[in-house]
Amino acid sequence: MRRRHLMLLAAPLLASSVALAPAHVAHAETTGTSGVEQAVKVTKVEVVTLLKAGETVECNGTPVAMAFDGKITASGPGTVRYHWTVNTSRARVSPGSLAFGAGTSTKAVLQVVDMPAPRNAKAVTGYVTLHLPDQKKSVRSEQVTFPCKK
Repeated sequence: MRRRHLMLLAAPLLASSVALAPAHVAHAETTGTSGVEQAVKVTKVEVVTLLKAGETVECNGTPVAMAFDGKITASGPGTVRYHWTVNTSRARVSPGSLAFGAGTSTKAVLQVVDMPAPRNAKAVTGYVTLHLPDQKKSVRSEQVTFPCKK
């Protein structure tokens, strides 16, 4: 009999806790304590030249394509906007964005630039800069010099 009496007392408590659970979750979502997206944080940015230094190129008046690889490492979910600039120009080139999920990951973005290669030049030189305006970060590649074929 005592066991039955305890079960009768526990039943309303159990029912009320089950009924409160969805209300508690709804409250947490509206107050921002549940399901809040964290801001993405960029932890590393680098720019790598994809052509090997010392390779020779044709300097016949046609621009030479130079390839660069931007690598962005970030933690937390969110979007990272970027754009490139070439040499001393302030003109934005190839703007885009990368979506990052939870955790830490690295994403790469390829940039191919046509550098002027005047006839009879001795070499073609250039560099790029990868800009992340929302992160207030900019990383410049090394200046790359390719001798012209003779």
